[in-house]
Amino acid sequence: PEVAADGDSHHTSTVRPSGLPFLPDSRPSSPQVRRSLCPSEQGSDVEKGISVLCRIRPLNSKELKDGDACIVTTDEDKAYLEIFGSEKLSMTFDAVLGCDGCQEDVYNLAAKPVVDDFLEGFNGTIFAYGQTGSGKTYTMEGMPDEPDRRGIVPRTVCSIFDFMEKAGENMQFMIQVSFMEIYNEKIRDLICPERDNLKVREDKSKGIWVEGVSQHYITTELEVMELLLLSASSRATSETLMNMNSSRSHSIFQIVLEQINTVDGSRKLSKLYMVDLAGSEMCKKTGAQGATLNEAKHINKSLSALSNVIYALSDGKASHIPYRDSKLTRILQEAIGGNCRTALIINCSPARSNEAETVSTIRFGSRAKRIKNRAHINKEQSSAELKVLLAECQRRNKDLAERLAAKEAEVSTLQVLGGQGGDVQARLMELQEQLLRERRAREAAQR
Repeated sequence: PEVAADGDSHHTSTVRPSGLPFLPDSRPSSPQVRRSLCPSEQGSDVEKGISVLCRIRPLNSKELKDGDACIVTTDEDKAYLEIFGSEKLSMTFDAVLGCDGCQEDVYNLAAKPVVDDFLEGFNGTIFAYGQTGSGKTYTMEGMPDEPDRRGIVPRTVCSIFDFMEKAGENMQFMIQVSFMEIYNEKIRDLICPERDNLKVREDKSKGIWVEGVSQHYITTELEVMELLLLSASSRATSETLMNMNSSRSHSIFQIVLEQINTVDGSRKLSKLYMVDLAGSEMCKKTGAQGATLNEAKHINKSLSALSNVIYALSDGKASHIPYRDSKLTRILQEAIGGNCRTALIINCSPARSNEAETVSTIRFGSRAKRIKNRAHINKEQSSAELKVLLAECQRRNKDLAERLAAKEAEVSTLQVLGGQGGDVQARLMELQEQLLRERRAREAAQR
């Protein structure tokens, strides 16, 4: 059972495995399996920048009706864009998609590399940022019932199940999903909405997690889509002057994938976050009043906290990173500057009336692009692999001990002959230095 923030005991919703080779939900934990980075995969523990894709949506019906001008031009081949507004601004990102960019392009350019790494055992995060009405929710969710208009989340789920279907017979899988929103700086479970005001926790073994959020074992793509459909009706939305169905919360969909090799007993455990951020907004434009105005204040405050974290990390000189300034930045701490492969999609309007917000979004993406994450494969080695490593360590330790004993014997001999010339003294000093290095090497090997 997991313990919710209010202290009540809750069990995760469980679906019994069928069809695919899934792990049972009540699997024994083996003391012989320890979390460790496999030596053959050390090269994967490298710095990699946050990947940034800029997506420019078409002019919407209101902008067309108002005769708004398009002030953004793009060159997708060069991943380049220019804004011709009150000032000229140009920027290059990892990828740029203009008004005719399709959902498949967004997935292949931004999400797929992160999803592929997630399936290899890396943690991953994909999140959409931009002003209200810029197309973030469409980018992340799209129209699940229309294949060409599906967003990142349904395409990712499809890719995961394709991967498992094609895996060898010696591989078993277990998938858990959870879905939450941050609304007015309170975390709420979207699958079980009665679980409200949840707390963010952290410890050395588990890292950062949300206490009390429901985790659901799933075995089919359809089950995931049904949960997403169920959760969508729970998410906080309101109508504003700029968006008839404006998301008033940040939504975070998490997938945890465990893979076990039944031949050697090794395991991989990776997490993928897919985040649809609420839109930044100017209250004068949106016409926000009352509760909607209060929502806007919380949205802008948390997005400001995210911007402060991005600024501090991209600057490279900050001694303190303000992750604790909001629930959003606490949950995304690993995604921004941590053990994670991360992709950011910045969604922009091309309209002159939104120039200030578009420029702000572009600059946010430019700063995020400078941030480096250091990710590694989250692999638990089997007892057989650990025995091989232990044997190798013992062999190296034995070699060091033999070399140390030989040098100690030579030093003793030279000390007896200490008065017999400068050559002997020089050799003695050389051996004593070597002896010191060998002792340090052996101490390090024994740790």
